[in-house]
Amino acid sequence: MEYDRPLIRVASLGLLFLSTLVGCRKDPEPARWDVDVLAPLLITRFTIADIIPDSLQDVASDGSITLVYSETLFAVDMDTVLEIPDTSFVYAYALPLPGNDAFNLPAGFPVISENNLIRFDLPDLALSKLVVREGILDLRMKNKMGSVVNGSFDLPGAIFADGSSGLEVSVGPGTATDPAFSSTQRDLAQASFDLRGPFFNEVNTLASSVSAQLDPNGSGATVTNQDSVVITVQYRDLVTQYAKGYFGSRTVTVGPETNGIGLFDNVVSGTLDLDRVRLKIKVENGIGMDLRIRLNSLQAVNTRTGVTVDLEHAILDGPINLNRALDLGNGFQSSVYENDLDNDDSNVDLFLENMPDQLQYSLDMDLNPLGDISNGNDFLYHDSRLQALLELEVPLDLIATDLVLENIVKPDLPGNEEEQTIQDGTLSLFATNGFPFSGRIVLDIVDRDRNFLSAVPVQGDITAGILGADGFVNASTASELHAALTAEQIDLLYGEGRFRVRIVFNTSDQSQHLRLLDRYAMDLQITVGARYYVNGDE
Repeated sequence: MEYDRPLIRVASLGLLFLSTLVGCRKDPEPARWDVDVLAPLLITRFTIADIIPDSLQDVASDGSITLVYSETLFAVDMDTVLEIPDTSFVYAYALPLPGNDAFNLPAGFPVISENNLIRFDLPDLALSKLVVREGILDLRMKNKMGSVVNGSFDLPGAIFADGSSGLEVSVGPGTATDPAFSSTQRDLAQASFDLRGPFFNEVNTLASSVSAQLDPNGSGATVTNQDSVVITVQYRDLVTQYAKGYFGSRTVTVGPETNGIGLFDNVVSGTLDLDRVRLKIKVENGIGMDLRIRLNSLQAVNTRTGVTVDLEHAILDGPINLNRALDLGNGFQSSVYENDLDNDDSNVDLFLENMPDQLQYSLDMDLNPLGDISNGNDFLYHDSRLQALLELEVPLDLIATDLVLENIVKPDLPGNEEEQTIQDGTLSLFATNGFPFSGRIVLDIVDRDRNFLSAVPVQGDITAGILGADGFVNASTASELHAALTAEQIDLLYGEGRFRVRIVFNTSDQSQHLRLLDRYAMDLQITVGARYYVNGDE
């Protein structure tokens, strides 16, 4: 995290003092003075929120803190179960005339009149009903006949959003070498399809009626075996709002996949020893079919250290059986599976103490492991999904070893890079510590991309707050530390350099878990005692 904290410009104090002297000088050349001035450079406070964000803290009446954190482990949405590909159907008409024979068709002649069954290619799925959330129906005509042709397409088993079930298109006259084209489309949002066919005994099947006739108000057309009318119907970009049927019995493999976890974003490095950890794995099934989950692996990955810890628990030894969701008619009620893990039946403490920034998992999901026991009544809604949540509850009783927090600070120095007012100086760091942690400050200068430029060694340590008999801090301690700044380091800070302040914490007793309270804090003030040059620089 980077902050811009202003440096209080106190060179003006020196100027005020010097002005009384400069006014008495007879020398026309500008005076140049150096003055030793002590100026606050940084005042900041570290609280529990710098380790654990406020939003993740549950504070008891005695001030003790429990970390409460929830993260989605995985979510499998409906596309994994049901995906409807773009589908096209072609209807064509041509006279089977021999050689160069020609035939006269009167005005209004029906060149196409067909009732068909459209069968969607949906492997592993047997749908009886489909409601579309998004999608387009394209109707295109190609005409090689010398007359306007009027076409219509009707779906007796469909109801569009406006209550209709068909659409029409008209195409101008064309020739065998220069056909005419026309197209129209229909928004299928909220369209409902009965996929049981005309006798309600099919699946994935839609009745259709397509027709085309020469313009009744025209003069007809003379056609040869080179002339034809072709109607193409395409369903594309279909997104399901609701589907019902039998979704098949098969296994879907998910992962290995990785999710980011932001629980320890504020921690640079170090180790934690947690006294108690409780982890609840909650799996919600919002799909209307029975599922069986085999969680093959769940890993806590710390990419900063390269360490990966595999979760060890009986939940990885056997399947998780999930009942189907309940269809409420206009929504669903998920079925829920829960399992609590703690230090006694798992290594969940080591899992979390790895301070992961990623969770990696893999699983197998059996759809309808017992077959079609719903008799074709599987269902899903657009927001139906299978998801697993991790819910952590961790009382902050811990042992911290070299736990590092970091801030990036750009000092606002007096003067500028061309006319540097400060030449060199000494930093004084004053800490008032109410944590049961001792602290060591590591101070470096880095560039805007956080690349290391120079180390500023700090002399001294921050002493831990004083523990009472109850194991809580009952008195803060004061510590003073020092660090020297060279002229070269001052040059870096006047340029793109900035301070990287790292505080390395260790609990005062490395053998005892200490409980953190919300009132614990550490105040840190950094001042600079430096030589200031006035009326010019060296």
